[in-house]
Amino acid sequence: MRAGTKQVMATVPDAVAAVLAAAGVDSHHRLCCALSGGVDSVALLDVLDTLRQRFGYALEAAHVHHGLNPAADEWQDFCAALCDRREVPFNVFRVEVSRDHPGGLEEAARIARHAALSRVACDWLVLGHHRDDQAETVLFRLLRGAGVRGAAAMAVIEPTQAVERAGRLRPLLETGREEILAYAREKKLDWIDDDSNAELRFTRNDLRHRILPAIEARFPAARLTLARAAEHFREAAGLLDELAQADAAAALLPPSSACGECHLPQEGGRAFSRASLLGLSPARLANLLRWELRRLGAMPPSTARLAEAMRQLRAAPGPLCLPLGDYVCHSRRGCVWLAPACSD
Repeated sequence: MRAGTKQVMATVPDAVAAVLAAAGVDSHHRLCCALSGGVDSVALLDVLDTLRQRFGYALEAAHVHHGLNPAADEWQDFCAALCDRREVPFNVFRVEVSRDHPGGLEEAARIARHAALSRVACDWLVLGHHRDDQAETVLFRLLRGAGVRGAAAMAVIEPTQAVERAGRLRPLLETGREEILAYAREKKLDWIDDDSNAELRFTRNDLRHRILPAIEARFPAARLTLARAAEHFREAAGLLDELAQADAAAALLPPSSACGECHLPQEGGRAFSRASLLGLSPARLANLLRWELRRLGAMPPSTARLAEAMRQLRAAPGPLCLPLGDYVCHSRRGCVWLAPACSD
């Protein structure tokens, strides 16, 4: 065995096992590995297969067929054969990727992939993101003007409160890609190299192959530092959530005090005192509204849309219906509540 091999062989499985233990995974859980066929997901499946006797969980895999690459059918067949050899149940999701998405083909494919994987019936969806992915995500989001939550990027353990959605585990998020490659080579694993990963017309690829290496020429530890920054952003985002929860509790109206005209969502709907909300600073009110929308499972609105809704809420005393993306902020008779746009 070559020098350092034993350490590499131990590091990747130990990293995965530590995350499974921290998430409380045991024999009562169903895990699904998101399997693209690339080295990261293949190495992850190998480790999860090895560890399933130790933890006792049920393991399956899911592959998303985007149909964007001429070799997409071959990738699906490769993943199916891999799972068959390991006696791992295999699921395939064929998706249609929008060619005219405003965020581009890359973003459209990501949205389609996430939507497909969210349909897997499991307790934990396990993803092969690693430390280099985290660094790229932080830089990408910062360059797009993300706030604290966006810059926090991905979490190692992402529980969910929604019944219909599995939690997310990213047990390789603190592991570098070189360590994963070394593990895969030592285990003599086979994987697929997606030739589109080298195309610089895609923003992520440009960051990975051109921009980050240029940064690392001046800051050699840039990927590690960016990943560490994500942890700091995540800590700050947690504090903002705690502040929002406290502000919401202080402004919450008991059902008996609501105006009687509040058309609240059946799941999780509640009304707030308008006077209490307007007593908050603009930053705290925006933080509360974003937090409440996330609690309801809605996408956050743009900064401009949220600012306009808050302006009208402060300026107009009468009834209001303020669009916030998929939800609407209603105000009537001293009550403020959020409801799906289609319910108004």
